[in-house]
Amino acid sequence: MFDRTYVAGEIQMIDEVIPQPNQESWNWRYYNWVSFYNKKRLQEICEFVENNYDGIEDPAGGAYKEGGETVKRVSDVKLISYGKIKHLISHLIGYAYQTAEFDFGYKTFGPHDGVQLLLNTYRADSNDEYKWHIDESNQATNDIKLTLLLNCSTEPYEGGDFQTFISEEAEHPHYNQPGSAIMFKSPILHRVKPVTSGIRKSLIMFIHGPKFQ
Repeated sequence: MFDRTYVAGEIQMIDEVIPQPNQESWNWRYYNWVSFYNKKRLQEICEFVENNYDGIEDPAGGAYKEGGETVKRVSDVKLISYGKIKHLISHLIGYAYQTAEFDFGYKTFGPHDGVQLLLNTYRADSNDEYKWHIDESNQATNDIKLTLLLNCSTEPYEGGDFQTFISEEAEHPHYNQPGSAIMFKSPILHRVKPVTSGIRKSLIMFIHGPKFQ
């Protein structure tokens, strides 16, 4: 079993019992939360970031190919600490860390208030996209175990499909629904295809843990 999907209405009460790992969960590559947040909450999240962000990522930031070519073309990337925004997203983050530890089997750091989240805005008028890349840390003591993405789009858009690549390209239609989230192992190749109409927004959190554990 490489993909695990829960519809929001099916995961209630998990945080009120001691979670038990699924016997096949060590083999998971992805984990989905479908329609986890409604449009009203997405608007609250986006507006809060726009009004309270800590900084804007340098346009030269993000992943690179060997040779120095950037693979990230995003109109803007706003940074915000988890401590500022956790009142809006702690429900999802709690499930994500629970799944990371009990099902994927990772030791993790956090979630700590100082961890930076990214709000990526992809616009069709600049043909924004994020080409094939992996997520990794250059720190000696930790690495990125899992990448959590929340589709925060509050208006219609076309294109911008999220894909992964292991032995072949894989589509993730659940995540293309605003309000849905996906978490996946960060060394997996992934991309966001060009947005062809409208504006697509995603909130990203990297789940870190100790090296080699």
